[in-house]
Amino acid sequence: MIILQLAGGLGNQMFQYALYLQLKSLGREVKIDDASGFLEDMQRDPALAPFGIDYERPSRKELRLLLDDSMLPWDRVRRKLFGRKKKSYFEEGKLFLPQVLTWDEIYLEGYWQTEKYFRPVETQVREAYDTDSLIAWLKQDGYWDRAGRDDERTVRQYLEEIESTCSVSVHVRRGDYLTPENQALFGGICTDAYYIEAIRQMRERYPQCRFYLFCNDREWGRQEQWGEDDFTRILLPEITESTGKNRVTDYAEFVLMSRCKHHILANSSFSWWASYLNPNPDKTVLVPDTWLNGIDCRDFYREDMQKIADVIKNKKESVVYEG
Repeated sequence: MIILQLAGGLGNQMFQYALYLQLKSLGREVKIDDASGFLEDMQRDPALAPFGIDYERPSRKELRLLLDDSMLPWDRVRRKLFGRKKKSYFEEGKLFLPQVLTWDEIYLEGYWQTEKYFRPVETQVREAYDTDSLIAWLKQDGYWDRAGRDDERTVRQYLEEIESTCSVSVHVRRGDYLTPENQALFGGICTDAYYIEAIRQMRERYPQCRFYLFCNDREWGRQEQWGEDDFTRILLPEITESTGKNRVTDYAEFVLMSRCKHHILANSSFSWWASYLNPNPDKTVLVPDTWLNGIDCRDFYREDMQKIADVIKNKKESVVYEG
């Protein structure tokens, strides 16, 4: 048996479930632990249900066999005397490890952020992440036709506009990326210089394009950025699920982003997946030439992505991640 730990935000969980589908296709008995990865993460919960996704979950006994974490007295004594017999692997790097697809009797912890883990089941993955299912879910409680306080347009109206124009999504990730502990890993990559150059290239390629700004920092998103009139800021009603962790807004923004014709990505799995699911065969996907500071992330990049070098690296530029 293989047990995959579900953890992180929506984009990371989508990578984990994609690996689950690949392992299932190989005839493996694989289950998803969707509890352990959130015990110490107060900001997130399992987030795949709105896609209509379900999966097999391990029993407590099955978890104990791989994690050797039984609290029975004799098991605690045995571990103290002979050590824990934990059968697990924690993903240390970000490069594709083909041997992961050959392992058995193991508990896997990681994000597995490359299409190389699921390319053979690409069709199945795209079917699982059909955004029409998200639209149906958003319609259930009326969110689809609810207008925000900042903008009278509804999600439906935004979608109609996006699908009828040469739309370009611009994803800016702030929020948790701004914390000191995350700045070392994420900071200084998607700078103003990166976005300005990517926007310039899009305007050059598609003179009639319109940009749609998506940002998890609403206050920042309200501000005038980059000084042009061809921008629409997506400011949707702020609603969370009953858990108070997964924002309904995130799913709506994901749908809208995925339906744009072209994309300017942040170094985020959220916009990675939105651009991946875009069915436009002629889409342009512009990305930063570094994904994480100090880590080899070459396998994150897809063949349809075009890297934008920071053309003003030697100049002092303000960055969108500053508080």
